[in-house]
Amino acid sequence: MGIMKYFIFSDIHANVEALQKVIGEISSRQPDLVVSLGDVVGYGADPVECVKLVNQHAHIKICGNHDLAAAGLVDTKNFNTTANLSINWTKQELGPEEIECLRNYDPIRRHDNCLFVHASPISPLAWDYIYTISQAERIFKIFNDKYIFIGHTHVPGVISYSEEKGCGIVTESEITVKPGSRYLVNTGSVGQPRDGVKEASFTVLDTVTETISMRRVSYDIRGAQTKILAQGLPESLALRLASAK
Repeated sequence: MGIMKYFIFSDIHANVEALQKVIGEISSRQPDLVVSLGDVVGYGADPVECVKLVNQHAHIKICGNHDLAAAGLVDTKNFNTTANLSINWTKQELGPEEIECLRNYDPIRRHDNCLFVHASPISPLAWDYIYTISQAERIFKIFNDKYIFIGHTHVPGVISYSEEKGCGIVTESEITVKPGSRYLVNTGSVGQPRDGVKEASFTVLDTVTETISMRRVSYDIRGAQTKILAQGLPESLALRLASAK
């Protein structure tokens, strides 16, 4: 029997407090396949621990721009000052083993009728932010996968597509898959949400019940903030966890 239940998460950003809570959800939900959509490191205070936990629990590991930057594989000229400071600090923290893990993450992966990528599947290493219906429509026209999972924006959301109705935003957190429809799913962020909701975000796809579940779990935000400040990282990175903006 093939994969029945997928557990997908993204954008941990070295927030081990959030990641540990999400891993607790993995343990209780018992998925068949666990997928990390990238940006395991950057911004937060625990890059080493997060790389190790993702390596231990995720079957598919997709690379994000912060992962490749920390591994020395991409230029950070397009990073803002705060992101650059964080990446430089992260590089000093990571050991050879963690860097090797980051270097081996995949830019894009397909499994059965699912496609997994950090940003846009059209050009996975261009790091385009997917926000609009028109962007989604272009993706649906190029790719025929039933489910396309992305992260990068830190804002969870689902856009559906069918030949009959075209693209539409899905507002439910528990989505029943409709015959003939395909789905672009942004799973949001584990470690640095930006949609005004502070809890860590993840997604469960169940191909037996044919449901997509958009889920949140609370974590020790203050603990994560304290460690960011203790490491001398920018204060804005700590404050952002509480504002989720």
